[in-house]
This record gives sequence, C-alpha cells and structure tokens, in this order.
Amino acid sequence: MPATAHVMPFFRRLPKLPNWSALVGILLICLIIFQAIQSWCRVEWMQFPSLIIMVAMVPYLILHGSKVGKVFVVLSIIIALVALFRLSNAPEVLATALLRAAFFQAFLTAVFTLQEAANRSTDINRVGLYLISQPLRKQSILTLLGTNLMALMMNMGSLVIIGALARDRMKNDETRGAGTTERGWMTAVAAIRGFSPSATWSPLALPPVFLSSLYIDLSLGHTMQVGFVISLIILTVSCLFTYLEASLILRRGGVPYVDAVPFPSHSILKILLLLTGIFTSIYFIAHGLDISTSAAAFVIIPVTSCLWILLGRGYNISGLINGPMKNMVFRQLPTQAAGTSVIVSAAFLGPVLVELLPMDQIAQAVLNMHLTAFTLMALVFITIMGLAMIGLSPVLTTTLAIAVIGDPTNFGLSPITIVAILLTAWALAAQFSPYTGTATIASRMFEVSVERLVLVRNGPFMILTLILVLFGIFCMT
Repeated sequence: MPATAHVMPFFRRLPKLPNWSALVGILLICLIIFQAIQSWCRVEWMQFPSLIIMVAMVPYLILHGSKVGKVFVVLSIIIALVALFRLSNAPEVLATALLRAAFFQAFLTAVFTLQEAANRSTDINRVGLYLISQPLRKQSILTLLGTNLMALMMNMGSLVIIGALARDRMKNDETRGAGTTERGWMTAVAAIRGFSPSATWSPLALPPVFLSSLYIDLSLGHTMQVGFVISLIILTVSCLFTYLEASLILRRGGVPYVDAVPFPSHSILKILLLLTGIFTSIYFIAHGLDISTSAAAFVIIPVTSCLWILLGRGYNISGLINGPMKNMVFRQLPTQAAGTSVIVSAAFLGPVLVELLPMDQIAQAVLNMHLTAFTLMALVFITIMGLAMIGLSPVLTTTLAIAVIGDPTNFGLSPITIVAILLTAWALAAQFSPYTGTATIASRMFEVSVERLVLVRNGPFMILTLILVLFGIFCMT
C-alpha cells in the first residue's frame, strides 16, 4: 500500500493520452501534410509515412465505419491477401493502391476542413435560412441552386447545414416533422438534386481530378470545362422538373404559408468572394508551381479554413486552437473519415482488381463483340448506375470501365467523351443510389427514409434523367 500510494500520484501527473478518434484526427492532419510535401516539393520518400497512416487507420474504419463501409474495408483486406498469393509483383501493386487511397483520403480530409468554418459562419447560416424560408416554388429552386453553390466549398457539408436549418425552421412553422410535410420532402429532394452536379466540375470534387488522371493526355482544366457544361445541363433539367413538381403540389393545396427572410445580399457577396479567392488561389498556385490542382488544394483549403475561422473569432489564435481546431481534428474529421471509407476503399480496390482480373482478355472480348460506340457507352453508363444502386462506388466501377474499354479510338471515341459520360454517371449516382453519402446524409438531416427519398420521391426525376442521358450519349457518339 505505501508503494502504491507513492506511484499513483506520479501517473496522475502524466499527460492524458488522446482517445482513438483523436489519434485518427491527428493522423489525418499528418496525412495531408505528407501528401502536400510530396506533391509540392516532390519528396518521394514522403510516400512511406502515408502508407503507414493508411494501414494504421484500418482498425478504426472497421469499428466505426458505416455498414457498407465496413464491408468494403474488410473486402479490401481480403483482396489484398489474395493479391499477396496471386501476384508476383504484389508489394508494388498494393503500395500503388494504398498511395491512391491515401491521396483520396487526404483530398477528402482537406475539403472537409471547410465544414468547421462554414458551420460557424453567420453568413452561411443567413443564406441557408433565406433559402428555406421562401414560398414553396421559390424555395425549391433556391434550395437547389443554393446547395449547389455551397457544395463548391463545403462538399457534403452543404447538405448538413441546409438540412439542419430546414429541419429546425419547419418544425417551428408546422405541426409535423420536416420529413412528413410536402415542404420537407421538396426541400430534401431539391437539396440532393442541387448537390450532385457540383461533382462534375468543382476543383474540390474528386470525379474530375480522378478521371482526368486516368488518361495521360487529358488535362484537368479540359475535364472541368466539360464538367461545367454537364453541370449546367443537369441543373437546368433539375430546376424545370422541380418547379413543375412544386407547382403540382401547390395546386393540390395544403402547404402552409411561411414568412420569407430578406435577401442576404452582403452575405452572398462575401461567400462568392471567398469561393473566387479559393478557386483563383488553387488555379494560380497549381500553374505557377507546376503541380496538380488537387495538390494545391491540400494546402489552400485547410489554410483558408483556419483563416476563415480566425477572422470570425476576432483573430483569437488561442480560441481558434482550443475551440474549432480541437473540434475539427478530434471529432469532425475522424467521423467524416469513417463516413467516406467506401470511397477510399474503392480507390484502393481499383488498381488491385485491375491486376487480379484478366482485364486484357476482357477488353479483347469486348472489342471482338464489335459494339457501336453508343451501345458500349450506354452499357457502361447503365452498369455504373446499376452497381451504384447496390453500393459499389463509381471510384471502383469507373476504373474497371476504363480498363475494359482500353484504347478509346478502337470504338471511334476520344478520352474526353468517355470521361464526360463517366462524370455524368458519377454525379447522378450520388443522388440516385440509396447507399451514397449524399443520400445517407440528406435522409438523416431531413429525417426521412433514404429509400423513399431516392426511389419514390426522386424516382420520376431519375427515370426522366436516365432517358435524357441515354439520348445525350447517342448524340455524343
């Protein structure tokens, strides 16, 4: 007892070790730093700590990921073990796959740092409240366009903040929950329709960065230009359909009147200036240092997030570190890493499956079928959409699709045509699959059934859009 009495106070004075989530948050910040140094300074040995971090995060993802995420993480482990026994160059293949997963994880983490700043921004809250407080038709269109604008800098955080504001507002204005009213359903549907098109061209979205990297001669700038046109087309169709849908609801009656919030011109101007500053900085730094846009984003976005929070807190550095930074690193980022484990796992699986599967024979078999360009790309599009409906991420399916297509000139196609179709499939899968992060977050924030939101309330729009896309593929090919 005397010995114990002397030992215990000593251990009580030791600094408390961070919990598992906090350690994962620290690892994620380190991953961004290592990826940035590797990309900006071209220090190749920085790849090694990135590999260690990705392996160290696996137990956390298995325990804290979503149900589908856990399946993908376990599947990745199984496929990795198969590769060790089947492939003679297994170490190189697995290292390449892990580095690709590390890039995805670092990019997503960098983008998600903006959410902490946006969640604390009074300007974002004013804009969000304005969007969800208008008459039904106007609210639906503004929510669609506003979510798209917010998605450019907040990614899935735009769904979180719009959902939170809409849920609180509608519970105050109406007797039922937000998800049980026509206004609630229309707001939820408009939010997911507005969010998905941003994935086709935003420099903060993975699809253009990832797909443009699969073809050596295809630049990210060209991909983003095509993606911007695709986004405008999807948004136009979405607005027209949403306006018609809201008009039919109003004709049936039963939608309560709400008091509209005045137009927050000053807040919108500041948000537009912030977006312009982010995109301009990424563009000029990427071209000035001859690095990729994603590599520039690794540094620009987290720095912007910290400056944004610091400005909002009156330049209180101590308050920044002890408040928002701790919440971001120790709570928010680990939770988001668990939520994006499907995408990261799919990024890992792609290169490994390409090596394990007889892709050359499959590509030759497809070539021997003498398919027309339209038939081939229509099948690719439908397959990607169908597999997304059962939880397979486009990160994986687009990788396999490009491997199966092989040389696009064999079918009279150009790389940008293929990428344009894959971008469209990726964007639409985000809102048409009940297993994507988009649908999951929207259903949780608006307190609605994810299956009913995606397949019932958004079902007619899905059918119309798929028909229009197939017609577009016919015209392109």
